[in-house]
Amino acid sequence: MKKEIIKYLNTFDQVLAWISIQFIRFYQLSISPDKWILSPFLKGKVCSHEPHCSEYWVRVLKRYWFVQWLPMITDRILACKPSSEKMYDPEHYRVVFFSSAQIGVPFLKGLLNDKRFEVVGVVSQEDKPVGRGLKLTPNIIKTTALDCWIDWGAIYTPTKINPEKSLEWKHFYDWICDKKADYFVVIAYWKIIPQILLDVPNFWCINVHGSLLPKYRWASPLQTVFLNNEEMSWITIMHMDAWMDTGAIINKLAFKIPFEWTVKDLIEKFEEKWPEFLNDTLWDYAKWEVISNPQNKENATYCQKITKQDWEINPYENSIESIYAKYRWYYLWPKIWFTHNEKKVVIEELVLDEVKYNDLKDTPLFDWKSSLNECIKNIALKPEGKKAMDFKSFKNGYLK
Repeated sequence: MKKEIIKYLNTFDQVLAWISIQFIRFYQLSISPDKWILSPFLKGKVCSHEPHCSEYWVRVLKRYWFVQWLPMITDRILACKPSSEKMYDPEHYRVVFFSSAQIGVPFLKGLLNDKRFEVVGVVSQEDKPVGRGLKLTPNIIKTTALDCWIDWGAIYTPTKINPEKSLEWKHFYDWICDKKADYFVVIAYWKIIPQILLDVPNFWCINVHGSLLPKYRWASPLQTVFLNNEEMSWITIMHMDAWMDTGAIINKLAFKIPFEWTVKDLIEKFEEKWPEFLNDTLWDYAKWEVISNPQNKENATYCQKITKQDWEINPYENSIESIYAKYRWYYLWPKIWFTHNEKKVVIEELVLDEVKYNDLKDTPLFDWKSSLNECIKNIALKPEGKKAMDFKSFKNGYLK
């Protein structure tokens, strides 16, 4: 019953849109400034927008139907000021999407499901050999684009995007220029985009960064908040320029990180809430409802370079605070571990009592008598070649 009602309302919405279009077409062909007796004096001078208002109304009705048309056309009327200078203000914006990571998937889907945008191109890293047979396999972004029925011709996986004198570079540059994009949206693409490409879109090349810039520039900002025991996480939407993470800030959003969260929970929150925030920001920015502000480079901090030694711990000497910070950071990969009798022991799970933690955070994970820190509610240890086990089983089997 509910589906039938929704279907009826959609049909009614479409009918109203069609009727409205007929009235607008009649206006365009009869009494609009471009047609009536004063058109030699008024043509091209009444509306400052491109496309002009009546054509904009028709396009909006076709794309959004009647109900969504009303607030959009109201905004256009209020913003319209007669002028001979034209301002590009379309009913939707064309986007080329750059990403090579799982975290980009919800942002791509968010853009595809938002009528305010049209994804005209997807750029990702080239197919990589995977498995024992080294079979060339597309990454998650290309796979998602194909699953969402994006045409093969709208997907590009260049091996090089820098302005070298090669046929591949020229072909890619011509391809991306032909898209006539208003925005480039870049999320974890993992390649430096040269200035010649940053200058292509009608508006701007936009990057989504998981920190409060200029804090935590460069890679792994989401993970670094855990290493530094931050209580808040941020997303920053910014202009891209020739340098890494130095562009002007357009918008930012913050939320509190619960004590029990790991980087997995943070990424899931990122994927759940922030695509809508990005879309709203892109729309408002194009309409000049938000403005960008340059970063203060004097306040810049940077994510540290990760080495293999970073995820190794000493459970007898390292504080539970430092161990838990690393556990939350490296939860997805590669997980923290320690050596016991020349064998690696991975900590698969670590659940703490927040109240007790505050009193015991400077003490080790467990002491030399093999007693577990009192703030630990649950722990799972996986010795090399064995299944994960609780601390009691590990103690009986390995710490006698």
